[in-house]
Amino acid sequence: MVEYNAGKASELKDGQMKEVTVGNNSKVLLSKAGGQIYATSHKCTHYGAPLVKGAFSSEGRVICPWHGACFDVKTGDIEDSPGLDNLQTFKVTIKDDDIYVEVDEAALKSGRRPPKCKVNPSPFNEDDVVVIIGSGAGGNTAAEKLRENGYGGKIILVSRESYLPIDRPKLSKSFGFSIDKITLRKKEFYDDLFITLKLGTVNILLFYCKVDPTSKTVTLDNGEKLKYASLIIATGAHPRTIPIPGIDLKNVYYLRTYDDYKNIENAVVGDEKKNLVIIGSSFIGLEVSSISAKKANVSVIGMEKVPFERVLGEKIGTVFQKLHENEGVKFYMQAVVKGIEPSEIDSSIVGAVTLQDGTKIKADVIVVGAGVVPSTEFLKNTPGFTLERDGSIKVTEDFKVEGLEDVYAIGDIARFHYFETSETLRIEHWSFAENTGRAAADAITTKKITPFKRIPYFWSNQLSKGLRYCGYASSFDDVIVQGSLEEIKFAAFYARGDKIVAVASVSLDPIVSHCSELLRLGKFPTATEIRNGLDPLTVSLTA
Repeated sequence: MVEYNAGKASELKDGQMKEVTVGNNSKVLLSKAGGQIYATSHKCTHYGAPLVKGAFSSEGRVICPWHGACFDVKTGDIEDSPGLDNLQTFKVTIKDDDIYVEVDEAALKSGRRPPKCKVNPSPFNEDDVVVIIGSGAGGNTAAEKLRENGYGGKIILVSRESYLPIDRPKLSKSFGFSIDKITLRKKEFYDDLFITLKLGTVNILLFYCKVDPTSKTVTLDNGEKLKYASLIIATGAHPRTIPIPGIDLKNVYYLRTYDDYKNIENAVVGDEKKNLVIIGSSFIGLEVSSISAKKANVSVIGMEKVPFERVLGEKIGTVFQKLHENEGVKFYMQAVVKGIEPSEIDSSIVGAVTLQDGTKIKADVIVVGAGVVPSTEFLKNTPGFTLERDGSIKVTEDFKVEGLEDVYAIGDIARFHYFETSETLRIEHWSFAENTGRAAADAITTKKITPFKRIPYFWSNQLSKGLRYCGYASSFDDVIVQGSLEEIKFAAFYARGDKIVAVASVSLDPIVSHCSELLRLGKFPTATEIRNGLDPLTVSLTA
């Protein structure tokens, strides 16, 4: 351990953060909450954002400015995803007015604290098993959190993919990723946590395993039967298909798995510019447009008036449409696809997309981004399970399936009570799925029901612009804009009556991270105050 002088205590006020250099040009984050000074690593463990530029609450919560990951500065522990690991924490001593930080050099260099087993669960008690179906955001995080919480039983993580869990959001952010570059953890990590992986053991498109809540068993596609004490269903969602002629032709792709990603990349990227048609004008479609605009002739077909109209509203959607049009992307909005025609050269491959109004769009490659459907079909006739109209599953506050003991549903398939608006929602965000995985793991290990109070947060890369969004606006009466839509530097506030239910921004970090904490604390200004020009950043994050 080495002790470094990190400045004057009197210069750090309550509710403030400060990044300081210690040792051989290393940095730590100092923060003061409740009169106490804390020292942690200074970068978010998601993508490395400087936490000092984020938001900081009086409860000791620091929120990343980029993607909303949240950490407790007192413990370094993750409070909200998408932080991958906890922060490192360092002992602080005040001598006279000087701050001294005691650091372990290895911990200072790594800046992150991965989950570890608190107990050695081997040899396993075969009657104490958690089976997790699905290795996406929720399932993978639940497995890690179980071990971090001290769960000593066996953990079996079942995956439809043949590869280790990946950082799925990256699939629509750029071409050129190898599987190793987006794999969240190495195989040794799961071995060290005694997490048994069963990769590629269910159908690649849908989960066809059988669940029997009475006997507490899961039977996989290969006939293997797994006995569980607790079951976490984290099967996620699969792309929605559209029932039109030609949809089964070659070079028609969906984006969900790494194999999908490589197929699209191989079809789009090359010496000759291809004609890429994207069916769907929401986030997956426009992110594919973003990474393809300089490599292909891109056309986007959407049913709305402008892209993102349902989620972001017409004013904001228009901004993003113009941004893409400036890069040569063509839009066909308020349009319905009639069918896909084969190529004149090869009848097995796409050649064009035909719209209901007769418009024909030349196509060498098609990407369908028509939304997703919960992967719960395998539970349709299973006693004890009731699927909602959209295929989701209603859950209690701790994400337990209503009416079943020891069975949890998390992530894209879970329909839960959202405390902020008192609606029953299903949310498809990556970080939110991770948060539900942690909630289920907490419920299993603590046996307590803890109110789930998390504000949804998502992000999207649109060409050169990064969009941040917090809250959830299933409907809104007005969109109040602060900043400049023309310069694409603004914050948009989504109002329902006089209540702000969601906030989006471009190029104004950390406003969305700050606003997410205001929403959580119930301190958000009224829509009237926002219309009158109040800057939410001036509203204190004191509980």
